[in-house]
Amino acid sequence: MTDLFENADRAATGEVRRPKTVAAKRAFAGLSPREIALLAAAAAIFIWGAWVTKNLVSEDGGRQEFVQLQLQGIIGEYLQAQARSSSDEQTAAQETAVFMATLDRTVAGLSKSGKVVLVHEAVIGGEVPDVTQSVKAAVYAKVPRPQIAQASIDMQQTQDARVEQEMQAFMAANGGGQGGVQQ
Repeated sequence: MTDLFENADRAATGEVRRPKTVAAKRAFAGLSPREIALLAAAAAIFIWGAWVTKNLVSEDGGRQEFVQLQLQGIIGEYLQAQARSSSDEQTAAQETAVFMATLDRTVAGLSKSGKVVLVHEAVIGGEVPDVTQSVKAAVYAKVPRPQIAQASIDMQQTQDARVEQEMQAFMAANGGGQGGVQQ
């Protein structure tokens, strides 16, 4: 056990330990730097939350514009023209690759501008703007159309003339084109 008077001689000499008082440094408006930082962070979070809420609630924030594109028609038209051209296989393959890359960049540009591109066959109903002609014009502004070979033009004209003759013969044989309907 310890005697209370054992350490009495130390108390008389002034070696008594006193608790140190921590003086809080006040920087601005009576607030410590830590309190100022916490207040600034809270204000920033409040402002950010208000901004996010405003963008979520605004009318154009959640809406995207849908457009339709007849992609199969554009590609089919190009491939048909390429098949009728006088280009050799290797040149046609290179030109087709350039065309497809340009078409891909053009459609990607539509997507980046905030439009949702629907392939024409995927549109069931409703009023969805068709951007096929503008995409076709943009692609053909960068990639030239394949030139149809003269032999293909001659063959097409011959076929058109044959069809016209057959139609005239049918109409003459059937009384003006009634298709066998008797009156």
